[in-house]
Amino acid sequence: MRPTVEVATTTAGPAPASDRRHLHEVDLFRLLTFASVIGVHVLSAATTADDVPSNGGQLLLHFTREAFFTLTGFVLTFQMLRRPQRPLPFWRKRIPLVLTPYLTWTVVYSLLAVWTRAPGTAEPTVSQELATMGWNALEGTAWYHLYFLLVTLQLYLVFPVLVAGLRRLGRTGHLVVLGVALALQIAVCVLISNPPANGFGAFVTAHGFALLPSYLLYPVLGAVAALHLDQVQAAVLRFRWWIAGLVVVAVVASEVVYVLRVDGGTAAVVASAVFEPTTIAWFLVAVLGLYTFSLVATAGWRPGGPARRVLAYASDRSFGIFLAHPLVLAGLLTISGGWVDAVGSGLTLAALYLGTVVGSVVIADVLRRVPGSTALTGRVRIGASGS
Repeated sequence: MRPTVEVATTTAGPAPASDRRHLHEVDLFRLLTFASVIGVHVLSAATTADDVPSNGGQLLLHFTREAFFTLTGFVLTFQMLRRPQRPLPFWRKRIPLVLTPYLTWTVVYSLLAVWTRAPGTAEPTVSQELATMGWNALEGTAWYHLYFLLVTLQLYLVFPVLVAGLRRLGRTGHLVVLGVALALQIAVCVLISNPPANGFGAFVTAHGFALLPSYLLYPVLGAVAALHLDQVQAAVLRFRWWIAGLVVVAVVASEVVYVLRVDGGTAAVVASAVFEPTTIAWFLVAVLGLYTFSLVATAGWRPGGPARRVLAYASDRSFGIFLAHPLVLAGLLTISGGWVDAVGSGLTLAALYLGTVVGSVVIADVLRRVPGSTALTGRVRIGASGS
């Protein structure tokens, strides 16, 4: 079963997804999301937790993890429709490409944590360091971004069952599944935002950031969108200006709610937290708006043109950029010697952001060319057989 509907010929835009080998809008969506990830990490690293404007900006940029999981569900389903795979071949192909870099970078960032440990901190033994590294691998806590790979691995494990179930349902069934997923997402956010004081519930909510159920709505949304992709694209192109207006309204509404909560005594870092139930609406609108922009922007690009070549280059290195950028950011903050914290201006933040982007691209490009590329970037080395 492969539900598709032709895009209306009166609608300007790309050919129906069912007629195309590659979705360039997905590459742009991924690239812009990674750019936003770097933005939120620069803001959080270079400003204080009680900085109200910074947290207001981070609130809007926090859509990135939800966008990633929506994109993952979308891409996996789209590829499964074109090249069906049974669970075991799917797992053999997908899991090592995430698990190996995850373990590699867990070691890298565990060592970075040792290097950046505050002076005067008690020095643990080697066995204690190894135990910490092991727990980091189990919990996704070696550095602040590695939880994403751990959740992705969980999604890979359940994806064959998810897509098989969705393909047996019609449009009404998909709407019901989305409704249930939305209700569960709200419940999970309420629970994490108001965790139990102790017991198993407290343990689960404390680790919710690294558990797939905490993001359940988004891969389901991506999978359903892929199952109805031609219809989704037609609707997005038809209502693109309405969607743009919706994004503006959602931005204003989210910031108003944030300011009201801060004025009411809520800490800025709490009011902008990812799992606040009030953020779900913004996340959904942000994902829709980013996809709309990506689809419209790439529709007029010439095959083989410079824009597509740049996008292909960036897409190929995007996972490496994601994995390496906190390392670059930590290095720049160390080199600055506190200058960023002392100045804190928009110009300083822009310079820090640009430096992190450039440094991450350079490192990702180098890693794609070394023999250990698969372990470091999840991709076969450039120039190697099969690359």
